[in-house]
Amino acid sequence: MTISITDLNSSKINTATQGKKVPDTRNEINTESQKQGSNKSADTVTFTESAKLIQDLEKKIKATPVVDAEKVARVRENLSSGNYNISPERIAAKLLQYESLLGTAQ
Repeated sequence: MTISITDLNSSKINTATQGKKVPDTRNEINTESQKQGSNKSADTVTFTESAKLIQDLEKKIKATPVVDAEKVARVRENLSSGNYNISPERIAAKLLQYESLLGTAQ
């Protein structure tokens, strides 16, 4: 999962320091962390079981084809041979069913 942070620029960070000299301590912090880095273990990130499950599901969904190729081939074959039966009543019933599921039927 990704967290996106947008709309950041230096003019919005802190208006209280405008016009004042603020020391740049980035190099000091990096040097200090490098000195202590040999004594400390590396940072780690641990995902919960739920997060792992969600990641696995996302991978499976991305790997699943959008179109059922076998069904398309069967329908195409039946259409070309004249064996595909179109039932207007069934189509109308399905349309009404979907419309009622959306809550738009009156």
